[in-house]
Amino acid sequence: MTFPLLFTLPPSSHHEIICLSTSSQTSLKSLNKQITSTIASSPNCAEFMAKHKKADESGAPETIQELRVHWDTKTRDGRIWPEYTVVTEENLAAVLAVLEKNTGRGDVLEVKVGKNSD
Repeated sequence: MTFPLLFTLPPSSHHEIICLSTSSQTSLKSLNKQITSTIASSPNCAEFMAKHKKADESGAPETIQELRVHWDTKTRDGRIWPEYTVVTEENLAAVLAVLEKNTGRGDVLEVKVGKNSD
């Protein structure tokens, strides 16, 4: 079984929908890999005029720096339900279970992408 998951790349309106499998134990690493490959190939995630952008000289690839779920508080009591939750390895299974159970409710995975500055 799979369920759809909408993710966005704030602060832009770039987005995509992926299908997550419920039959296997999803790890944060596998979720990052699926999102990263989707971002690279999706026309919905493409930066406007990216083909005319000057090549980045640092050579450092963009990576996922943070995942957080922006919860739909219009259909939940916003006084007790949080606005967002940062996704970690420890809470990933629980977050995905809530997202799967409430598919279509308006919850969105926000993906913060950037370059590591080592």
